[in-house]
Amino acid sequence: EAKRRREEEEQRKREDRAALSVRKVIQRVRIATPESYDGLRAELEEALKNGLEEMGSQAHKVSEEAETTLKQAQRRIDEINQKRAEDERRREEEEKRRKEQSEKVEKLMQAAGEKVKEAEAKVTEAEESATGLGELKDATPEAIIEAAEAAQKVAGASRTLLDQTLKWLGENHKELTDNRASRGNVMEWNSFSDKLEQGRRALDKLDEKASGAREKASRKKAALCIEQERKAAFEKHDVDKDGKLSKDEVLAFAKAVHSFELPAEVLAKVMASLEPVTLEGFHTLHRKVGIAKWEAQERVKRAERAARQKKLEEQRKALQKFIDEASELTASAEEHLGKAETEAKPLAWEVYLPADEMKRVARTAQSLVDQAREELKSASEKVKTAEDDSNADEAVKGYGRRDIRGLHSRHERAEGRAERISGTVKKGLDSATKKEFSENDEKLTESVAAIQKHMIAEGKTGEQLFADAANGGETLPRERFAEFAKGIPGLTFADGQAERLFDHIAVDGEDLSKARFLEAIRFFYKCVKGTVASKELTIKSKTVRRLEVGEIVEAVSAPDKEDAAGVRRVKCRALRDSATGWVTIEGNQGTPFLTQYGNFLLIEKEHAEKPDAKPEAMEEEPAAEKAGEAEEGGAPE
Repeated sequence: EAKRRREEEEQRKREDRAALSVRKVIQRVRIATPESYDGLRAELEEALKNGLEEMGSQAHKVSEEAETTLKQAQRRIDEINQKRAEDERRREEEEKRRKEQSEKVEKLMQAAGEKVKEAEAKVTEAEESATGLGELKDATPEAIIEAAEAAQKVAGASRTLLDQTLKWLGENHKELTDNRASRGNVMEWNSFSDKLEQGRRALDKLDEKASGAREKASRKKAALCIEQERKAAFEKHDVDKDGKLSKDEVLAFAKAVHSFELPAEVLAKVMASLEPVTLEGFHTLHRKVGIAKWEAQERVKRAERAARQKKLEEQRKALQKFIDEASELTASAEEHLGKAETEAKPLAWEVYLPADEMKRVARTAQSLVDQAREELKSASEKVKTAEDDSNADEAVKGYGRRDIRGLHSRHERAEGRAERISGTVKKGLDSATKKEFSENDEKLTESVAAIQKHMIAEGKTGEQLFADAANGGETLPRERFAEFAKGIPGLTFADGQAERLFDHIAVDGEDLSKARFLEAIRFFYKCVKGTVASKELTIKSKTVRRLEVGEIVEAVSAPDKEDAAGVRRVKCRALRDSATGWVTIEGNQGTPFLTQYGNFLLIEKEHAEKPDAKPEAMEEEPAAEKAGEAEEGGAPE
């Protein structure tokens, strides 16, 4: 067994050595080059052939590895050969391209050189054409101008060619660099541009020289023309041909040439400074007359400006007057509004005042507001006049705009204040009217009680009282009513209060008729504690009906004393159903059953507000209940 294992081990080692030998060749095949591939392939095939038996069980696996490696190596060799062929093709193309570029660069350099030579030749031609300008100092201006223009024409043509050549060099510079021109070619190309720039500067100097010569000649020509014209003009105005101008000839010259009548004092000054006025002084004469004319025109203009300025100042003063007056009116209106606000403060703060005082305050405040509004209206009219006058004339347009804007703002604020004060006054008047009605109503109720008391004391009826007040008349006038009311004991009136009471009672301010007077003195009670009305004065009499709390009754007789119970009773008629009976005014311990209630106007108002109220029928109460009700109405407490 051991021998067998040794033999197997030996066999395995031989196989490994054989396989390793073949794999070494396989490894070299993997890195083979096109030049060594065929030899290594043959070597691998030989190694496989010689070691196939010795590899034993590994022979199949190693053979597959060798086959795979050969295929991979073949592909790699093919790729290398293909790349080498591609590189060779590109190299040949690059060589061809470089040759073409070199030829293009050579042609460009040759063309550039020719164009630059042509441009330089043109510049030289222009310089030669301008050399003769310096030799024409004594020539006529026309000849100098002609020579200068000819030189400028040649220079212009040269400049055009230079510009074209420079443009061509700029356009082809990229082609030069794109064709990989050498550094020397590029430097030479740049030197072409430098030469052309030098030529351009030379042409600029030449053109400047020619322009200077032409301008100088032109000035000389113009001066000669002016001199000739001046001489001709002098001869024209020298009428007597004595070579100098007299005073009359100077006056004629000023009128003809300057359209100016030369004043005597100016003529004297001119003649004093120039006489005799010869050709040499003719230009000075021309200038002096021109100055004299200008001064005269300026004096007229200054006078016109002064007149315009004066008119402008007058317009501004007029506008300012309107503005100042409007400002004063507005200030006055503001002051009146301030007083009105102070006057109306009690109304705004609802301070207690009598009605007549409230009306006086309201009327005073409103009067101040009305006065302020009139002033604001006048101020507004003046502001509008100022605005219209300002806009009508461009010279003063916009004058006082800031002040006018301020006045508009003040006007708006003042109007707002006036509106608020008027609102307060209206509210105060409404309150005063209501208060006055209430005060008159209270005074009427008080007066009715006093009159009733007076009637009882005097033992008079309402008709008799009216006859006394009216002094036997059919109606009671306002003055007699006031006199009558003031004569009632226990009644006091403030100034005008009796008259206001008459107005409160009267219908549309008419005199009081007897019927209206009797209506006014009607006396009403209000039930403040439940009680009963009896047929007779005595409490023990038959009960008419029960009076409920809040029920209103009218007194139809003077109060009388019921001796048995020791209470005061009054005969009343219920407003609800006209039931009539005697009712206790207050108990013998002072508990009130009836209290005075309002007056006929209040009753009319309440009836108008509840016109559909229907009276309840009054029934006689059973005799069994009478005693208890009478006791409630009048028994001792």
